Amino acid sequence: MELLGHMVTMVNFLRNAFLFVSLVFPEPVLEEPEVQKEELAAPVVDVKPFFLSRAMLTGLADSVWTEEHNAILDHFAQNPAESILTIFIDPCCGLKVELGMPIQTQNQIVYFIRQAPVPITAENFEATVQYGTVRGSYIPALLRLLSGVFAPQIFINTTWPESIRNHFASHLHRFLACLTGEQEGCSSWFLFRAHFSAVELVGRTHSTSMIHWTRQIKEVLSAQETVETGENSGPLEEIEFWRNRCTDLSGISKQLVKEGVKHIESILRLAKSSYLAPFVKLAQQIQDGSGQAQSNLTFLSILKEPYQELAFMRPKDISSKLPKLISLIRIIWVNSPHYNTRERLTSLFRKMSNEIIRLCCQAISLDRIFEGYVISSKEDLRGCISCCHAWKDHYLRAVQMHSQFSNRGWVLDQTNIFAQVDAFVQRCKDLIEVCDCQYHFARWEDGKQGPLPCFFGAQGPQITRNLLEIEDIFHKNLHMLRAVRGGILDVKNTSWHEDYNKFRAAVKDLEVMIQNLITSAFELVRDVEHGVLLLDTFHRLATREAIKRTYDKKAVDLYMLFNSELALVNRELNKKQLYLEPYMACYSGQAHFVRILRRRIDRVMTCLSGAHFLPHIGTGEESIHTYQQMVQAIDELVRKTFQEWTSTLDKDCIRRLDTPLLRISQEKAGMLDVNFDKYRPHPAPAPNPPSAHLLALLSFVSLSYIVVCLQSILILQFIF
Repeated sequence: MELLGHMVTMVNFLRNAFLFVSLVFPEPVLEEPEVQKEELAAPVVDVKPFFLSRAMLTGLADSVWTEEHNAILDHFAQNPAESILTIFIDPCCGLKVELGMPIQTQNQIVYFIRQAPVPITAENFEATVQYGTVRGSYIPALLRLLSGVFAPQIFINTTWPESIRNHFASHLHRFLACLTGEQEGCSSWFLFRAHFSAVELVGRTHSTSMIHWTRQIKEVLSAQETVETGENSGPLEEIEFWRNRCTDLSGISKQLVKEGVKHIESILRLAKSSYLAPFVKLAQQIQDGSGQAQSNLTFLSILKEPYQELAFMRPKDISSKLPKLISLIRIIWVNSPHYNTRERLTSLFRKMSNEIIRLCCQAISLDRIFEGYVISSKEDLRGCISCCHAWKDHYLRAVQMHSQFSNRGWVLDQTNIFAQVDAFVQRCKDLIEVCDCQYHFARWEDGKQGPLPCFFGAQGPQITRNLLEIEDIFHKNLHMLRAVRGGILDVKNTSWHEDYNKFRAAVKDLEVMIQNLITSAFELVRDVEHGVLLLDTFHRLATREAIKRTYDKKAVDLYMLFNSELALVNRELNKKQLYLEPYMACYSGQAHFVRILRRRIDRVMTCLSGAHFLPHIGTGEESIHTYQQMVQAIDELVRKTFQEWTSTLDKDCIRRLDTPLLRISQEKAGMLDVNFDKYRPHPAPAPNPPSAHLLALLSFVSLSYIVVCLQSILILQFIF
């Protein structure tokens, strides 16, 4: 609509210029006899019919004219501040009358322009209001109006001074030629339909036609270099360029054989114009270029269908199509008579790299990356990296095969072909690092944050607060990086490196904070189980090199705790005499005590064995080896104790199990006596001397046991 407003302004300017020249250089008019007219008081006349009678709009007669439309017309007529009024039929809202240009593009529009800041009346309507109708696109409408209305009146007007008319006509011709080229392309030229003298035609052609045509031909011929050096275009754009080039060159060829062009050329030849020779030379280049363009388009067309198939494929599926595409490009190289130069083939392969980068960019969602969809985004990025590596590998394999079986060397610039591909791969790796940072410092996995770890001890709440503070700092830096995401996937956007380096510097500071947090969390660790829980909490951060060093150091400290536990157990085993409770037998007590020591170290070892996240370090292997040796020693000690106990037993000791524990007393009738076996095995090592309190406790327990047994026997006798 803004361009339409400019078009209306241009028409207004031309009309005013024409009126101005007509006033300055008026045509002779015949004098008419004066007629005495009686002056009458003019009544107030409604101006709305003046607007409606000049509104030439399709469908206006069938539209409903309302009081709201009348009010807008009255407001425009009476308010000098309003400069433009438009009437149009909106496809949705119907008939519209607006003060100003419509916001949406309309197919037809009637405009009224106030030329002077005065109220519009019936007397000054023609002098104050400029009106017209615009149909279709604004450029064709302007071209039709100028070439059909204004240009003929200007060119056939003989009352203007020749210098002014020629100068004005020259600029108008140039403007009309530009409009024609804008509407129909560079292959269309504007030709005057008016008739001029030979001298006028030669002069005007020197200043306008031939110069403009020569410039148009040069633009068409130089357009190839402009497009071929495009860094972001793909093979399909290359095919479209050669199709447009064929259209332009064929259109110019048709223009060259037109009668008007031939007529101007013959006049310039007779006038021995200096502009003719360059024009003829460029015309020959047009003929040659047309044949080359047609040949190049024919060969490049074999790439259209395969590349159109790539548009619907994911990057991870593109690899299988690459060998065929490379073979097709090699066919063009070997068979094309014009598209076989080193520069064009290098440019075509570079455009193929651009196409692969473009397809990969379509598969990458920056919004999902920065919104925490870490897992799926990393999968997409790795697929793009794999696609780029496959493209480079297939290209190098084709180079090797071509060099092996062809006499023509493969002399293309590989660095130029893969410069942007390598840069894009690095950009994808940078984004993978961004995803990893979200997983490490903010607990993002795939659109959701993982649970916040729980820390034990008195310092647990403080550690949790520090961890949340680190997450807040990371989110602020991530938001700053996301603010420049418009150019993240553009490999030519060098500002990304500066922004990403700032992000990396902030991440390094966070790594230092995490290291300090791990160190402070391990200050209260006193056993292996708690240490394993902490290492499990910080395991997701251990993939970062700086944090991994602190993580490995704490793993060493954990194994040192295990070594201390093994040393305590070893010291107990190396005692000359084990401490046994008085109620425990000598041999069985020793075996029981040793097995308790083993369960002590087995529990710690089970915890370490289940910690799959622990790094493999030398200290850990040594600790495990020490544990295995200690377990063997404990098992050997239990086996030795058992053998010593069995050596003290009688061979027929199994028969003693038949002896009842109670018997009828021989001394007191109706009473029972305890029938303990009087057999004593070989003397065993004396146990630790019990204390007096312990002996008293054991005596009380023994007597209680005997009383309970006697009560049980009496109850059984009463029953039976």
